[in-house]
Amino acid sequence: MATRGATVLATWHFHIEISSKCTLRCPRCARQEVPETLVNTELDLAFFERNFSPEFVQQHVEKITFCGDDGDPIYAHDLIPVIRYIKGIKPVEIVIVTNGSHKKVQWWQELGSVLTEQDTVHFSIDGWDNDSNNLYRVNSDFDSIEQGVKALRSNSKCRLIWAAIAFQFNQDHLYDMISQAQSWGMDGFQTTKSTKFGKIYPAYGGADPLQPADQYISNSHRFERETVLLDVRGLNNHVWKTHPVNIELYKNIKEINGVKPLCEIGNKGLYIDAQGRLFPCCWVANRYQHNSEWKAIATKFDLHRRSLADAVNDAFWSTDFQTFGWQECQTKCAASRVDEKYATEW
Repeated sequence: MATRGATVLATWHFHIEISSKCTLRCPRCARQEVPETLVNTELDLAFFERNFSPEFVQQHVEKITFCGDDGDPIYAHDLIPVIRYIKGIKPVEIVIVTNGSHKKVQWWQELGSVLTEQDTVHFSIDGWDNDSNNLYRVNSDFDSIEQGVKALRSNSKCRLIWAAIAFQFNQDHLYDMISQAQSWGMDGFQTTKSTKFGKIYPAYGGADPLQPADQYISNSHRFERETVLLDVRGLNNHVWKTHPVNIELYKNIKEINGVKPLCEIGNKGLYIDAQGRLFPCCWVANRYQHNSEWKAIATKFDLHRRSLADAVNDAFWSTDFQTFGWQECQTKCAASRVDEKYATEW
């Protein structure tokens, strides 16, 4: 069973921003909030062939999640060839998180041809029609999203999830959206409770127009998710089960300096950004000021200059990193909040 390398990092799951490009202008995305440091780029097939060698994948990798701090994976030119390459080595679980806009039906059909019943596509949809979805997902295209969902449903057995962030404008329409997801043949509906509202961050204002009722705001330092299984296709419950390696690493994790690090458990995945830099998670990779120290650290883990196998075994991870002194480590991975549910959900 794949667990770890010689490093302490959990190498069974990678969270990869294959592209930092996006066609949307969501107001609380880092693309809009810190545009001055945004780099629009993407990872190509050659990058994966160098870093995710057959030997490395066979030994370590069980799951890859394609999702970015800045970008959407469907706008990477090589997304489908990369999935085809990885699947050609072994049946790695693939998860894709996307807004789903502006791609042709033929592209979705080709994507569906490389995804299997163990894979999942999350469509981030916050409205019930084009106008409502554009209240947050600015420049999204509802018709092309629907076409993409239905093309996948017709061409793949992969799991399809409608993922909605709760906002003031949609909180009274969630049940309608669940019905819509069911009518499209989707397998689940996920409601995300965010923290990015004025109640939590005063910079968004006391009269935050996006802020929903308190019941839809996260009570922790990270988002919270609730998923309703729609069972449109009569899926067996086993397809939703947690990876055994995830459970094993959670049970064996040791508390260090008040932290139980998820990067040593693996549910969040080790993060590779669109510039090819390895981070322990997407939280420290985010381009906000409190993560400024990680800009310097990340230069040491540029996978265009050294291999992934070498990077994950760097002595840094078992020495200096073990202080867990960074804000994201102290808040997201505080030992007091890392129970089994927290440590096994993405």
